[in-house]
Amino acid sequence: MSVELVKNYFRRFDLRNSVPCGGDVKIPEVVGFIFPEKLKELVEKGEKPLIVDVREECEAQKMPFKAEGLTVKVIPLRELLDRLNEIPKEGLVVLVCNFAIRASMAKMALDLVGYNNVKVLKGGVEQWNQLNA
Repeated sequence: MSVELVKNYFRRFDLRNSVPCGGDVKIPEVVGFIFPEKLKELVEKGEKPLIVDVREECEAQKMPFKAEGLTVKVIPLRELLDRLNEIPKEGLVVLVCNFAIRASMAKMALDLVGYNNVKVLKGGVEQWNQLNA
């Protein structure tokens, strides 16, 4: 991967007009987060995003992502780039993990290989499951 590719990627995250800097752009929107409440609203309206859980299989078994009616695919972060054929480039894809750290890394990787339909669930699986208890 070239340094220029990464530089161009990070240029998209110009936060000089963000709320902390006195602007009106909310940082989560810039970095590609989706809040649990917004995801729930989309699902209630009939949208069916693909949920990609980037935790290890054992973590996903201990605390599964509760998403009735949605497809949840467990693809550990370490396997993500080897399993791109399982992630569509069309339609909404939501990446999840415990706290959005690994999901954010996964989003960066997917962005760099040409995906533009990916969001990261802010707050992770636990926050989602609490909202949907």
